[in-house]
Amino acid sequence: MRIILRALAATAAVAALVLGTGASTVLAAGASAPAAVAHYEFDDAWCFDFGVQLDCTVSHGSLDVTITPDGREMARIHFRELVTSYDPSGVQIGTFKTSSFDRTVFADGGQDSTFSVSRYQGSGPYESCHGGYLLKIVDYEVQVEHFSGPHCS
Repeated sequence: MRIILRALAATAAVAALVLGTGASTVLAAGASAPAAVAHYEFDDAWCFDFGVQLDCTVSHGSLDVTITPDGREMARIHFRELVTSYDPSGVQIGTFKTSSFDRTVFADGGQDSTFSVSRYQGSGPYESCHGGYLLKIVDYEVQVEHFSGPHCS
């Protein structure tokens, strides 16, 4: 669950930074200008040796920002992460996948809405689990918050 919350916090911070820096440029251009659109991608991979197991992580994310002539600022973030665990002899012993989608819209007058959905799935030698999280905030009021899981077998 901490991974999901960390991913959500990081995506919100990146969206706020990009939206905040792009808004002044678009608003200065006037209402007749087309929407400004930007696309960013990031990838990373690393391994961490715990001694009793090795965890290797592969992450991919993308951020799409649109700033319309009427002043609306929209950010869409897609994030995927796969952690594969190995025993000391190199045999795979488990995986953990996380995927999320976040959409944030800021409009003139301080209106704000955020929608976030995350899913996770893990499997190991003894059990497999999955679950998810859904969040919708409109004008700083939580409209929907739903946890699903963990469901393990």
